[in-house]
Amino acid sequence: MRFFSFVCCILFVGCSQKQPPPSQKKLETADTLIQKTLLKTPASSQDLNWSSVIALMESLHDTPSNQRKITLTNIKEEAVKLNTQPWPKDWDIKPIRARFNVFITHASIAADQRLADADLEKQSLAINKMKASWNNFADQINDDSMLAPFNPTLAQPISKIK
Repeated sequence: MRFFSFVCCILFVGCSQKQPPPSQKKLETADTLIQKTLLKTPASSQDLNWSSVIALMESLHDTPSNQRKITLTNIKEEAVKLNTQPWPKDWDIKPIRARFNVFITHASIAADQRLADADLEKQSLAINKMKASWNNFADQINDDSMLAPFNPTLAQPISKIK
């Protein structure tokens, strides 16, 4: 009888241990999808300082998912502010500005998504695209654009948010 009571207690304790909610598991999966990409630093000028944008993007990998929306919004605002500032004449050309506008587009997509728990994977993919477009922009400024391989993930169509 004591053995039966002991086994019942063990089963009760074993079955009643707290399991993480399913959404927590999805958060961990989405956080691992955000690549810890080494971001390239483009040449700097007196007027344009990229350091705040780069620092914010590098912190995304370690930012908790509930605070990531704020960081993405700050990245978007910094990028728009840099876009409105005067650029040096040798950088104010179509290929460089086009790469920067692609980066702003990817930053806007990542920042403006309305997410539920299931959509965090989509956000992590948007963040990876944003980082890749930043590196393409940095390559263009540093004249390394011919060395950069074609990245087919940037050319994929963008799905609308419902």
